[in-house]
Amino acid sequence: MTTPPFSPTARTPTKALGDGEAVNRLYEGAVCIVLAAGFSKVELDIDQAAAAGQQPQLQNLSGLPKALLPVAGKPMLDHWWEYLFQNRLVSDIFLVSNALKYKHFERWATAKGIAVSRVVNSGATTPVKGRGVLRDVELGIRRAEQVMGDISGRDLLVFAGDSLFFQDFDFNRILDFHCFKRGSLMLYYGRRDVDKPTERGMCEVDANSSQVVSFVEKPAPGMRGASFPYVSPLFYILEPDAWKAIAKFNAGVLSRSKSSADLASDGSFSFGHFVQHVIENMKLPFYGMRMPGAFHLIGATSGLDDYRKLDEEFTKLTQARSGLGSERTRTKTYARVGLMGNPSDGFNGKTLSVTIRNFWASVEMWESEQLRLLPHPLFDPSSFSGLSDLHFIGRREGYYGGTRLLMATCKRFQELCTSRGIALPRKNFTMRYDTNIPRQVGLAGSSAIVNSVFQALMKFYNLTTEHISLESQPSFVLSVETEIGIQAGLQDRVVQVYQGLVFMDFDAEYMQQHGYGKYERLSRSAFEWLATLPFFIAYEADPSDSGKIHSTVRARWDKGDQEVVEAMRKFGGFASQARAAIDAKDHMAFADLMDQNFGLRKSLYGDECLGEKNLQMVGICKKCNCAVKFPGSGGAVLGLCRPTVESDTEESSCADPMDRVREALEVENYVFCPLELFMPTEGAN
Repeated sequence: MTTPPFSPTARTPTKALGDGEAVNRLYEGAVCIVLAAGFSKVELDIDQAAAAGQQPQLQNLSGLPKALLPVAGKPMLDHWWEYLFQNRLVSDIFLVSNALKYKHFERWATAKGIAVSRVVNSGATTPVKGRGVLRDVELGIRRAEQVMGDISGRDLLVFAGDSLFFQDFDFNRILDFHCFKRGSLMLYYGRRDVDKPTERGMCEVDANSSQVVSFVEKPAPGMRGASFPYVSPLFYILEPDAWKAIAKFNAGVLSRSKSSADLASDGSFSFGHFVQHVIENMKLPFYGMRMPGAFHLIGATSGLDDYRKLDEEFTKLTQARSGLGSERTRTKTYARVGLMGNPSDGFNGKTLSVTIRNFWASVEMWESEQLRLLPHPLFDPSSFSGLSDLHFIGRREGYYGGTRLLMATCKRFQELCTSRGIALPRKNFTMRYDTNIPRQVGLAGSSAIVNSVFQALMKFYNLTTEHISLESQPSFVLSVETEIGIQAGLQDRVVQVYQGLVFMDFDAEYMQQHGYGKYERLSRSAFEWLATLPFFIAYEADPSDSGKIHSTVRARWDKGDQEVVEAMRKFGGFASQARAAIDAKDHMAFADLMDQNFGLRKSLYGDECLGEKNLQMVGICKKCNCAVKFPGSGGAVLGLCRPTVESDTEESSCADPMDRVREALEVENYVFCPLELFMPTEGAN
């Protein structure tokens, strides 16, 4: 059984963020080992070009180790130092250098206030004299123990100091995720065309748990791991049980008949081989955090052209920061009407819904220095002409505007990305929203705002359905609303995420296994026929709270009340029959099903629960020969003019049915609105 990814009642437990040994390691801080003892092609390229006098601008770079080459105006290692220096969860830093470049790193360290004892000399002067990455790590661990004493209870952070991932690297989020999961951690990214498995660590990661299920270091073509979808760069956080095994692993490798130099040159001491051993043989938990799509990775085999590209890209990003706000992210979510089957969506039933173009919620966001959520001038007022004005707005609009929805969505999005192991770029934004969806009339106004915020965040951080599946997104939207006390089912969130004409099956067993229901956007031809029907909605201009409509039905359902259970089964049956009526293009059958849906709801909930105004609107629609039901939880009605038949009186057949019902409703001061159904173009969600 798979745990539902966004259970509305699930909350991140405090202890999941670190307790016991994990929280002790968190407070003590991780020991960091920066690897810079390797020899790279870019250093050789620069030295050769400078010696030949071909490119005078390279003269000042000749002799520098790659980790100290300038990128966007400062050494590569400075980018890492900014992440580490600002983070209290990394307590001590050690840097391993080769003998040839040791003095460069020693001077860099002293300039940063790092003791010379923290810079470790591996003794290597040429690539063939190298010790191998894992033995360099062991050397760093030994120095850390000499300087600090007992570090057996601390985590170990290891990364290559001469590689950069992306400019807005969010180091804090990575450490948060590590504390959340508590095992060892690696970063990974989706395999690109330029990635050669023979030069990378390849992995498979469980999408739900973020646990690394398989890892193979530099697999040969056709061998296991060569087709794995993800690549892991050299950035790891090891829990004590893992890093303490490094010395034993190295000793085992050295016990082979080869010389240590041969073992180092053939990759036996690569860090990836050890990670593979930890996962495949030791069976220790290892989790993966996915890096954003935009990143830069320059390895040992990268040359001068790769370095220039890295510098150019980072410089462009730096310059772009001076023009924050020039690029806007915009999203729009349309209101929906429940055509059939509701309210069974909250009771393992089936529903049929469609989005409407008439009403929508939108979000606009752009990058900014600080994160700001802008209040809406109408829906989040803070200035009034007097107490009477405040009283009028408070009575009409309530006390809760849309800003709380923005904040709750952003909060849950942060938690989602942390729990899913998604590493977001470190950048802030300003966000504002707008909406024209009437309040408290059951058209899913709150979820429209939440979904617009969620989709905007997805775009802003370049996330796709590969990161967060389409099926699980509605459950996330519902979890946001549940957190702030909005009681609802999944129907609204599903149709607003998928958009168009959507059939939903909330079968209990299927949802328990997958964490979501069976969702299907119906064909464009089905939608286009439905869009020709004369649908309308009517609602109160000053509605009451729609949240009261569910009454005691939920409690009765929880107790297994057979009347409620059978009613929800029938609601689901209406949705299936409505789908068949659409396929048959049967206008009258669809209208009859709408009346049956409302009739069953009325008998189950009772007149008092449905409300006097709602029942009055229903009565008016029926007198005008219209099928009618609730599009949501109450406060509005969904109507459908029946097809004209020969038995209609001459007087009634002369008037347009839509005009007749409009006039009858408006006389009673109800708002009348013919519907324009919406379905996205092909390729949209």
